[in-house]
Amino acid sequence: MDDLRSESALPIVPTLGPKVRALRKNQRKTLAEVSEATGLSISAISKIENDQVSPTFTNLIRLAEGLDISLSDLVALNGEQGGVSARMTVSRKVDTKFRSTPKYDIYALCADLRHKRMTPLIERVKADRPTNIDGMIAHSGEEFFYVLNGAIEVHTEHYNPVRLDEGDSAYLDSSMAHTLVAVHGEDADILMVWLGPNVSSRQDGASMAEAILHRQK
Repeated sequence: MDDLRSESALPIVPTLGPKVRALRKNQRKTLAEVSEATGLSISAISKIENDQVSPTFTNLIRLAEGLDISLSDLVALNGEQGGVSARMTVSRKVDTKFRSTPKYDIYALCADLRHKRMTPLIERVKADRPTNIDGMIAHSGEEFFYVLNGAIEVHTEHYNPVRLDEGDSAYLDSSMAHTLVAVHGEDADILMVWLGPNVSSRQDGASMAEAILHRQK
């Protein structure tokens, strides 16, 4: 999978601000209402909308919940979400564009298939900003990740750190606090799949198994 960093290296889309603002306004929600729904301060939401800060991974999940959309829909680029009615869709490598957060770059796979139980993502775990670590987070559901290239350490509240190299994988209970750290001073790319425990008819199944951590700013 080294070609992820070769001459066909995938572009990074740096900000989510305009999309967050458009979603909020389309739902006729004030900054105060989104603040109450997400636990984020009005100031923090305003800074995200104005591209003054890049939200952490945890705050991306909280924004998705507060705006009542899936995480994959939030990080998908405008135009990537379609009206697919059959239960199949395809993601092409050539179309891959990442959303950037301080700790991860994230690409939502198969983002145009709505109301799905699983959230498949490609995550690039950054190694160049060691101070910008979300810390361990816990949330509902289960998750699987597979190392595409590079190496990571899986840190959890109940186990010693576990190293995973290219081709290694892990499956964990997401309610156990955890975080991923790239090693060797190089970014690592992983396939991440979330599965939510209980999905209501109004939720995109991915969506809100990741409804997470109101205690963490």
